[in-house]
Amino acid sequence: MVRRPPSRSSVLIAISLLVAFLGWTWLAFNWSGLAALDLGTAPPQLDPDSPAAEIASAFALATWPGLQYAALAAIAFWAVRHRLRQLAVGLVLVITLAWAGSSLLKITFQKPRPEQALDLLTATGYAYPSGHMTGVVAMSIAVGATFAVTRQSVRARIFWQVGSGLLVLAVAFNRWITGGHYITDIVGGALLGALAATVALLVAGVKVPSPHELVGEIVRSRAIPEEAPAVPPPRAAVIYNPARVTDWITFRRHVEYELKSRGWDRALWLETATDDPGRAMTEQAVRENVDLVLGAGGDGTIRIICSGLAHTGIPFGLIPAGTGNLLARNIGIPLDEVAALNVAFDGVDKALDLVRLTVDNKPPDHFLVMAGIGLDAVIMEGADPKMKKAVGSAAYFVSAAQNANHPAMHATIAVDNEPPVKRRAHLIVVGNVGFLMANIQLIPGARADDGKLDVLVASPRSLRDWVRLTTRVLTRRRQPDDQLDRLTGRRVTITVEERDQVQLDGDTVGECNTLTAEVVPSALLLRVPRAANEPDTASGELAPATVARRIRVPGGTAVSRAASAARSRLRRSHR
Repeated sequence: MVRRPPSRSSVLIAISLLVAFLGWTWLAFNWSGLAALDLGTAPPQLDPDSPAAEIASAFALATWPGLQYAALAAIAFWAVRHRLRQLAVGLVLVITLAWAGSSLLKITFQKPRPEQALDLLTATGYAYPSGHMTGVVAMSIAVGATFAVTRQSVRARIFWQVGSGLLVLAVAFNRWITGGHYITDIVGGALLGALAATVALLVAGVKVPSPHELVGEIVRSRAIPEEAPAVPPPRAAVIYNPARVTDWITFRRHVEYELKSRGWDRALWLETATDDPGRAMTEQAVRENVDLVLGAGGDGTIRIICSGLAHTGIPFGLIPAGTGNLLARNIGIPLDEVAALNVAFDGVDKALDLVRLTVDNKPPDHFLVMAGIGLDAVIMEGADPKMKKAVGSAAYFVSAAQNANHPAMHATIAVDNEPPVKRRAHLIVVGNVGFLMANIQLIPGARADDGKLDVLVASPRSLRDWVRLTTRVLTRRRQPDDQLDRLTGRRVTITVEERDQVQLDGDTVGECNTLTAEVVPSALLLRVPRAANEPDTASGELAPATVARRIRVPGGTAVSRAASAARSRLRRSHR
């Protein structure tokens, strides 16, 4: 997953917290001064039957670490559902490091509780560090990071920082007044919670919230606006599928924050519809000559947008929001919404091939990932939309089991000027890329920038053949097999005697007898991760354009001279 490198301030905070926690822990068990502080600051013992003790006991139970971690787990689940995957990973790591770290240290040091501690369920076990303090500090930082990731308003973030600070103080006072912990336990727990949350967020690639950055945002928001620039600011169009963008409000906040912080104009927002999955919206974006198109949706929506952007030279920023997201997986665009937006604005432009597909005598269409005729199209057609929404890609496995007896096709496959190949095939796939979900490599060596098509023909005759071919694909074995053909060329025509289902990037388009696919080299400019590696010819992974010398374009995006020249050529050909 593509992540921004952590800021220097976040790394310094983590190092400072580590040094502080280790130093405090050593002093707590080796310096008599802190031991005297613990004894000298011990509170008077509360009467268990007094109203103060009852209130303190109830507060201690309400702030039990298990409840705090359960709240973080609920937010992590929400983040997964809203495609904030890095945030979800960070929250799970916060829970793991804070709870496991606190429990392990308690067992290691075995420090007894104060003698005056109330007999409470929340004051059992060992004392150092305070589990309540570890949990509440970790939760405060983690929720603050959630506010920052979801681009909540400055007022909301200030409210949380002040409110969480008061909550931390209240928990600290509660642990002291109930006699559950000494001062050293409380401070040690606070340092451990801050350390666990900071390290977890850094590992997950989530920005660690800090008060000084929030103050900087307030200052910038109140700064006197500069004079209007002589050159109009760049503008982006956002085409999104409302059925796939599960949290439109958060998504819009993300996009508008990125645009405003980079000096872009207000975006052109275009929503797809049931009767138009994006064609008219893409045409409008092209007519208005925007500088960037952002597309949020599944593979079908992305295919329509890319088809409309062919030869326009307008860069496309892909925000994966579907079940498969195969183009994003093959290109290396992160599936996390925030990280994908970073790539859309900070990545480099890469020229990709499209594939023009003609089904019988219908008007041609385009695809970027894979098209197929036969069993794979039947599986796509049979997948229940409600099941896909509930269990994701598992719905395709259910459909595959239901359609396992789909009959074979008598097919003739002609690639370029080579002699036609005749097969009794169950599955014929034309690929522009090679990987499926779960990193399954269906077509080795397929790349979206090589100006070629890759054709896979599977002709098993029995269940044993299916098992053997499936195993060969999953294990990426390349031994020859007379029931598995891999063909390469620029144009392929597939003719079947029995009409069968056809799919383009997961969208079924009906049945046909003849299917013709032809590569359209370098037709699309896609914004890809800047730090991607060169392609591995064995895996077929795509690499972005080599950046020998960078130039600046409107909005501050750095691209290579090669990508800039490609964009200019595409714009001229479109005009």
